[in-house]
Amino acid sequence: MFDTNAYFRTEIENVGRHWREIIDALDAPLVLRRPIPEMNHALWLTGHMIWAEDYLLYEVPTGNHTRRTEWDGWFDHTSERLPDAVYPPWAEVRAEYYHVHEHAVKFLSHQTVNALTRPSALNRQWFPTANHSIAHQVTHGHYHLGQLVYLQKLLKAPVHADK
Repeated sequence: MFDTNAYFRTEIENVGRHWREIIDALDAPLVLRRPIPEMNHALWLTGHMIWAEDYLLYEVPTGNHTRRTEWDGWFDHTSERLPDAVYPPWAEVRAEYYHVHEHAVKFLSHQTVNALTRPSALNRQWFPTANHSIAHQVTHGHYHLGQLVYLQKLLKAPVHADK
């Protein structure tokens, strides 16, 4: 029998492990760098993962949250690209990522098959059950991890004075 929750948890943990490896190597000026003009920078990507993990793994299924919801306007699915000075400091964003990710993994580790198939606390068309919402974050997390890995590669490239 396939253990859906174990699969979800493993994928969320894998993305989180890779995410932490990358963000731990980034300093404050680097996280705001956009090697391509319209590209998301690492600070926004990390803030977005904070929002997504808490919202999709915890808030949609339960109606509760653990993230700083006052940051949602900067990092949720409707957030716009803002001037760099508007975002919270990198140290706070990185610490919040660790807090939310740890909470999400702990929450997933306590879920039962019945809990995952109950109707979601937030009535969203695409996420009628926790399974739907969590499955979406599994793919969404990998998508943004791919962006972060690509950004990391670009940030390691030498900066040319003529660009």
